[in-house]
Amino acid sequence: MEIQSIFTSEYNMSNKHAEIDYLLKSLEQKKSLREIFEQRLHELKTSQTAIEKMFQISHRTLDGLLDGTQKRVNYMALSQLAIFLNMTTEEIFEIHVEQLKNNFETENTSANKKRFIKENFDLTVLRKANILNTVTDYDVIEAKLKSLLNLKSIFDYKKRDFSAAFWSGIIPQKSVVRNTLTRDLWLTYARNIAIQLDNPYYFNREALVKYFPQIRWHSTNLEFGLLNVIKSLFKLGITVIVQSHLSALHLRGATFVVNSKPCIVLTDYRGNYPTLWHCLVHELYHVLFDLNEIAENQYHISEDPEELLSVNQKEAEADAFAKKYLFSAEKLKEVSPYIRDLNYINEVAEENNVHPSIIHAYHAYEKQGVDRMAWIRAKRQMPEIRTAIYRLEFSLADKKPVNELIKTKKLEIYN
Repeated sequence: MEIQSIFTSEYNMSNKHAEIDYLLKSLEQKKSLREIFEQRLHELKTSQTAIEKMFQISHRTLDGLLDGTQKRVNYMALSQLAIFLNMTTEEIFEIHVEQLKNNFETENTSANKKRFIKENFDLTVLRKANILNTVTDYDVIEAKLKSLLNLKSIFDYKKRDFSAAFWSGIIPQKSVVRNTLTRDLWLTYARNIAIQLDNPYYFNREALVKYFPQIRWHSTNLEFGLLNVIKSLFKLGITVIVQSHLSALHLRGATFVVNSKPCIVLTDYRGNYPTLWHCLVHELYHVLFDLNEIAENQYHISEDPEELLSVNQKEAEADAFAKKYLFSAEKLKEVSPYIRDLNYINEVAEENNVHPSIIHAYHAYEKQGVDRMAWIRAKRQMPEIRTAIYRLEFSLADKKPVNELIKTKKLEIYN
């Protein structure tokens, strides 16, 4: 086809609807101008050189428009390109601006760094946690975040792009965005730790099943129980990390995969010792039964209502398993009438190889909404959680570089 015939009324009338459908489809698929242009050339059996000659556009200018590589926009040339692609100037300008944004938004400028940091981190939460000592000096903020997350460039940070089964608390609607930013940072930090710990042991599911009956009684050893369990699980190929909590983070724990091996991260959510053990067993359930989905990035990433329902069901199953394993509903029903008899509850706990605070916590959970004093009484029986985790915890606010913390904990725990 001769190039001059492209824009004849006869050609436009006969191809109008097909071209409209094509262009709309191209926009829906978010194709670049280069892709749309190449498709147009193919349809019309012409070349880029012919188009450059026709509109008297230099090769460099046209490439810059098509690829979004020139900051200075030649509006006349862009209008001519719109005519060739049978698009409005508004349509082509929108696509071109998006390409410019993609190409230059991570350019190493102060303005881009500031925008990127504000979009990806909740600075108020980090300041409250003593991770940052400023929310206005972006050079200081950038340096701290790069050190914290082991980044060469702040633009290397990506919001969580890996699948994780995470057990969330109730998230107020007004806190959803803040929770998401904080959660992604918290999980990314944990994953970086797991990568550097680099568990050398093969994940042995059968050995985990055999070891499972021993886990519960370790809860009775406040100072060393969790430490000993984490050491044993590490040798089974399961890395368990205890990480400091952040305000606005409605998360008790999570499970993800590094190097084809399960990793669990726990936190002192609300400072409850029983919750720590419940969460560990909850996450180990995911290790046993949901690991393939987590490894294949198919867990907690869908917006499909049916799939979300499936995820919620799995979380409920993990929760029910943890309760039954630590102290079943049947046993709880038997002892609940005597919950204020501390000596009796201590005896029952000892018989069942479980810390008594777990029984008190489960009773309070069952009675919430009925007995407003239940949680107050239960918390009186809860030990100081710091005793259990102070050797284990990775704190985002620690002044030592994370690499040094990992070296120390490798010698003491993860070996």
